[in-house]
Amino acid sequence: MTFILPWLLMVVALVALLWTAFRARRGRIPSTRPLPAFDQLPAELGHSAESGSPLLFTLGSGAVGSDRTLTSIVALETVEGLADAAVAYGTPPVVAVGDPTLLPLAEDVFRRAWNRRGTPERYDPTTVQFIGVQPTVYAAGVADLLLHERVHGHVLIGSMDEEAALVTHAAEGRGIPQSAAADRLPALGAIYPVDARLAAGEELFAGPARVAALPRYLGSLRVQDALRFLIIVLILLKVLGLW
Repeated sequence: MTFILPWLLMVVALVALLWTAFRARRGRIPSTRPLPAFDQLPAELGHSAESGSPLLFTLGSGAVGSDRTLTSIVALETVEGLADAAVAYGTPPVVAVGDPTLLPLAEDVFRRAWNRRGTPERYDPTTVQFIGVQPTVYAAGVADLLLHERVHGHVLIGSMDEEAALVTHAAEGRGIPQSAAADRLPALGAIYPVDARLAAGEELFAGPARVAALPRYLGSLRVQDALRFLIIVLILLKVLGLW
């Protein structure tokens, strides 16, 4: 039974994905649990354009090619999901990165967004800023931006540890609304006391899907949540000796 169960879960997941894809093709958008850290970002872009002040995205210090690659890629994809709307509003965000490998990737996100708009000459290389390699130096640099630059809101998504407290507390001190998503316990512990919309753990990886809001992505999230619930139930049954 232990050998069969993983295969059974895979079959259930495949059938559920096909079913949600079929419903999406018929115009039925899957409903998913709310994630305020991401659900509010499109609206925040609009408010940013109205105020004339950019959002600041803090993408962390996770190098591409390290054990933090996936977290950084998810952060980049979340920004990419908002890039077209940001350049359409004419108020692209400021993106702060803490590793050289993230710099060209983040720059390319906005370069391609302006190209899609047919105005590549409007791309501003200063949209993406490399702050520093050392995590504490990076966090202090981002905190300085929040304290001294005109910023409408702050979004922290990426690989950080305890140094996240420097960034989030700087934004809180100025009353800047912020959202945060992290998958590491030290960062979550540092962010939790701050007044911010927080996505914790695996919720971070739902960011690109929630921002893009495409039915096939939302369907995948719904299936993942259902499978997670099913696995939790099976674990509880095993612990209680009922299975």
